[in-house]
Amino acid sequence: MMKCSHATKLLSEAEERQLTGRERLRLRFHVFVCTACRRFKKQLGLLRLLLTEASPKILAAVYASDATLSASRRQEIKALLRRAAEES
Repeated sequence: MMKCSHATKLLSEAEERQLTGRERLRLRFHVFVCTACRRFKKQLGLLRLLLTEASPKILAAVYASDATLSASRRQEIKALLRRAAEES
């Protein structure tokens, strides 16, 4: 039987890629018998729905914002990036 850790990994991966037929079948059986993974699958679906609906609002807020970094903060970030590049 598939472990819950593997099932939740596959449930998450299913958002990014098409699962193989074997993976889908094993996952479907596991979710059928496992209450915790059924709940996880439902929560993933809810998160996807919330993010899909929230994305346009979040992007609009970001683009409408006139927030910018101060010149001194930009210089600090540039210096940190240079140091990090030199160390690697």
